Amino acid sequence: MNYHQPPGSGIPNGNTAFKIQTPQLPLLGPNDFGRLLRNIYDSIVDEATAAEFYSRLLREAPDSLHREFIQHAYQDELEHLDAFTRLYRHFTGQSPRYTIQPIQYRTYKEGILMALKGELEAGGFYRDVQLSTTDQLVRDTFYLAMVDELEHATQFGVLYNTL
Repeated sequence: MNYHQPPGSGIPNGNTAFKIQTPQLPLLGPNDFGRLLRNIYDSIVDEATAAEFYSRLLREAPDSLHREFIQHAYQDELEHLDAFTRLYRHFTGQSPRYTIQPIQYRTYKEGILMALKGELEAGGFYRDVQLSTTDQLVRDTFYLAMVDELEHATQFGVLYNTL
């Protein structure tokens, strides 16, 4: 078979042999075990902080749509907190000890914007952790949290635009 290739496409044609390079895993390069534990610990603190933050936003929600979306994010954050805590215990045999610094905001609208930005940042962080390991339990835990965080960011964006 001879397929026509556009000039300059870099794709060989005819009988020219070429090698496809297999990507190195993990895609972002491996983390050492200490860094992985720090990432899990940081995720625990971030999820606990977000849950506390959302519990306050929930009390200020002006209508049922706001309550529904914030309640959903709040429940997911508690689930992520539990999942990351279990992951930490799996690797260390110990429960994490942490304190949170409550997120401060002046107005409800400012809080919603901070939540939106925080969810996007968390989604990116979780993606990077997921892509820096080959451990399937770690990858799955961070993947599930990442998907939820991006969903929350979308919902907080909708809420922000209604204010």
